[in-house]
Amino acid sequence: MTQFTRIMVDPHSRHARWAMTSLERQHAIISRSLDPDHAGDRRSLWRLDKGRNGTPSRLYIVSDAVPDIRVLHDELDVGANDMASCAYEPFLDRLRIGQEWGFRLRANPTKSIVSAERGRRGRRVGICRIDEQLQWLERKSRECGFHMPINRLELPEVMVRDSRAVDFMRQGSTVTLTSAVYDGVLAVDDPELLRGALLNGIGRAKGYGFGLLTLVPLMGDRRTGGGA
Repeated sequence: MTQFTRIMVDPHSRHARWAMTSLERQHAIISRSLDPDHAGDRRSLWRLDKGRNGTPSRLYIVSDAVPDIRVLHDELDVGANDMASCAYEPFLDRLRIGQEWGFRLRANPTKSIVSAERGRRGRRVGICRIDEQLQWLERKSRECGFHMPINRLELPEVMVRDSRAVDFMRQGSTVTLTSAVYDGVLAVDDPELLRGALLNGIGRAKGYGFGLLTLVPLMGDRRTGGGA
């Protein structure tokens, strides 16, 4: 059964500060916590939402197993009371057409550049402009069974809260990924497609903290129940 896990990470911890400076380190730690004997083999989703003004960061993980608290303690100084995990399927089964949810997604929006050479495969690059990042999400939303409602300004209820290039070292080389954090409201069009997006992620670079979509109930809306 799929597990949804929330982990509170103390930004004042020396171990945690060191880990949070590199996506490669975070990827390795999470892989080991999920399968210590075969690190990196298990496909999982995760996202680190950094706290503000010294408040704890929140690490979310969707995986087939509950993360090993011993690994998280050794690498991130996480205690038993800092981690909460539950089965994900009961929440997924409650999704219905027409429900509206608040959402957050950290994604790696990309596009393919057509090669000038005939017969040669195009090159995939990150999307850096915010208007194009929003267009990318709109295309993905149709594939994933939801849409962003239009507000009174005739704009989708979504914003790019943080857009930047993220660099890290992998096997001796520098990797650069485009990162966009989306916050907004979505309406469910196809629950089955949305469940697939929540379990499998949206976009590329999922092993490095991208693609995990999380939902929360809207204030005053009792139709949806608890979030994830």
